[in-house]
Amino acid sequence: MVTLVSNGAGLDDAEQLANIGYLDWGYGGSQPPLYTWVTNFTTSLLGTSILTLQIVKFGMLASLFLSVFGAMRLLGFSRLVASASMLGLFLIPQIGWESQRALTHSIAGTAGCGWAFLAFAWHMRKRNITSAAALGVTMAAAMLGKFNASLFVVMLIITGFSINEYRKILLSKLSFVTIAAFAICFTPTALWMLAHKSSVIARSDKLQIGASGNLFFDRLSGVGSLIEAAFLFSILAFVIAGIISLMHSSNRTSPTRPFTAGELFMRRLLIAGMLIVLTGILITGVNNIKDRWLQPVLFLTPAVISCLFDQYRRNTGALMQFASVGIAAALIIPPIFAYYLTYGSGNPPYGQLDYRGFYEKVHQDGNFTTILTDNAQIPGNFRLFDPSITVIHPETPHGALQMSKPVLVMWFGDATPNKQISALMKEANITPDHSAIRTANIRYRTRPDTHLTVSYFLQK
Repeated sequence: MVTLVSNGAGLDDAEQLANIGYLDWGYGGSQPPLYTWVTNFTTSLLGTSILTLQIVKFGMLASLFLSVFGAMRLLGFSRLVASASMLGLFLIPQIGWESQRALTHSIAGTAGCGWAFLAFAWHMRKRNITSAAALGVTMAAAMLGKFNASLFVVMLIITGFSINEYRKILLSKLSFVTIAAFAICFTPTALWMLAHKSSVIARSDKLQIGASGNLFFDRLSGVGSLIEAAFLFSILAFVIAGIISLMHSSNRTSPTRPFTAGELFMRRLLIAGMLIVLTGILITGVNNIKDRWLQPVLFLTPAVISCLFDQYRRNTGALMQFASVGIAAALIIPPIFAYYLTYGSGNPPYGQLDYRGFYEKVHQDGNFTTILTDNAQIPGNFRLFDPSITVIHPETPHGALQMSKPVLVMWFGDATPNKQISALMKEANITPDHSAIRTANIRYRTRPDTHLTVSYFLQK
């Protein structure tokens, strides 16, 4: 659908297009490399296109859903509980909607968490070298997808240690295999991070660590932000679960047997995750928590709800309805999504800009092999037409070293270069010829009355 509706890539996908021109252990902007690696590999097989980008995105999302189903089955839950856990993911707005709309690295991180969840459940059941290695590889994959997935890795292990049966496995010699597999997969990127510290912390200002300057108020603000973010992330699933619970209140029952290891694990998992985040806030003084940052911690909320329905409702009606609402959400989202991709919400979407027309206009001044830019949005889309173009933007580590002439210098706004592009030009030893600077208005296909102003010049 995205391929049919969009005229180009949106913000996050355009960034991926800009970065897949080369392979590295990291890509700057505080973002890990897994999603870019997968996109690079897929485009090398299928070509660089909007369709390829969507295959990567929706392939990862599908793997998340299937991993949750598989893990719940391996933990000993019924097929219905596993299905409700999987379908309930559509009731998490950050997954059911936002992941389809815009996200990339967050998808990789959460999918990696799903893989680690599946591998953990498999290891707790099989307890062999292969399952131990798979757990280490998937934990590394989660963190290579999104660094905050480390929260899920920690909560997975801590919760596992709280279960007697699982603790014995985690303390066995097999854990050396898990640690070795994790180290082999993650060490190269860890070394890259040490060598590029400024790139790793490039967006850390979003956390607003110590913003108020007051030790007490920083922590209080952080805790308040955490509560708000957790509420926004999970409220839809909890409201629907609450309504269904009330509808089936007459079927309320109490567990008639001791909880299994899998049931205890699921009951404790989210609590452990939230306590870990809370501890981090109290230690560091983080003031700002966004709901999407809690995705690795709370994405299993529907799974926990499904477990509780299974334990505290006499029949399967509540579970069936919870799963059905998830299916309904999955069916409602596509037409709304298509409208959003076409017309946006307020402002028109970046995917509707006339990239082809602007690409051809720029080429009238001559060919170029590199684009130096303050924003990857337009240059990234140019790579749909010429994948050989190298894009250098503010978050490209040591970008000037990758530059080769002729180079197209491009920035948002009028003919006066802004601070970001000026800094890049200085690093690349480019002196602009102001008489050669051109300014263009790129129009939106579905909103011809609206445009985006871009300035550029060609350095031969």
